[in-house]
Amino acid sequence: MSDTATATLTDFQTATAKTFPWHELYVGDAEAGRRFYTEALGWGKEDYDMGQMKYPMLSANGSAICGVMATNTPEMKDVPPHWAVYIGVDDVDARLAKCTGLGAKVVVPPMDVPTVGRMALIQDPQGAHFWIFKSAN
Repeated sequence: MSDTATATLTDFQTATAKTFPWHELYVGDAEAGRRFYTEALGWGKEDYDMGQMKYPMLSANGSAICGVMATNTPEMKDVPPHWAVYIGVDDVDARLAKCTGLGAKVVVPPMDVPTVGRMALIQDPQGAHFWIFKSAN
């Protein structure tokens, strides 16, 4: 897709359990982050229309491969630059209970994103963060 294309989240929205259906890049300036990866790796830029906002993404071979989140907002000011992974699960709440029972911590409690799915951010007992995700479809 071109720089002005509007993307779909088809792969993310049809994710299955035990897969890595999505990634997100967290950087201070989302456009600067996208510019680096498009120039360095030849990826494309896309935007997903979420109604009240556009979700900036990167694409490869015509498919959206990751989102790009700007951390230069008051809500995200303490979030360091990093890549985040999403792991597909059958049931976010049940899997979250299993993870916390094994010593994980809840960083972001379960939330529903309309038309996308349910997700929660977890910190494992060693300190690594990951999202668990169940598709809305």
